[in-house]
Amino acid sequence: MHEEWDSLELDFARVLAASASTSTRCVTVQVSASGDEGDNNTDTERGDGVEVLQPLGLMAVPAITATTQAPFQRVGDQMVALGIVDKGAPAQAVEEGEARLYGVGSGNSTANVRVRNSGAVEVNAKSNANVALSVDGTGDVVLDGGSLKVARVTDSVLVGTLAGTAPSGGGPVVFTFVPLDASGAPGTPVVNATVTIAAVIASAGGAAHVKA
Repeated sequence: MHEEWDSLELDFARVLAASASTSTRCVTVQVSASGDEGDNNTDTERGDGVEVLQPLGLMAVPAITATTQAPFQRVGDQMVALGIVDKGAPAQAVEEGEARLYGVGSGNSTANVRVRNSGAVEVNAKSNANVALSVDGTGDVVLDGGSLKVARVTDSVLVGTLAGTAPSGGGPVVFTFVPLDASGAPGTPVVNATVTIAAVIASAGGAAHVKA
């Protein structure tokens, strides 16, 4: 252990502002290192551009409230925030064994990703908001290991042709139905007084990058 760290004391500062750094892959905060919760006293010690320790692969920039705080330590002349907490924010009902990622904005805390204790995974958007999945290039959104393109409203449907022939001597009309496959190629004709018409989504249709 670094010898200087033995004497480091953990303290809390009020967070005044937070932002994603434009030069490094981290979140920085402006803090007031002393004073009471909600105190706007400009005479308190300030720290600007204080880097916040967050797990690799995660960047969270919270909406700042009067109860947003950061535990910090001083390493020499540098302040380092060990995280950001807001005990005044509404509680999250997280079950035992659950891991949850939730929004830290002023109105998005109900948007979350939950790995439930049961092993179920849930993705929940805020009411009236979307869940958007995007891919680039030749990538696909694959649902449950599927390989066929998902059909959409207004996609073309290939049915085939149906022709009726009335016998010269009278009697019921005989129908000949020639189905088409997904590529548009004709299948085996069906000849009968009654036929069942089935259709397939054209291979040219469907969502190009969503497979199910």
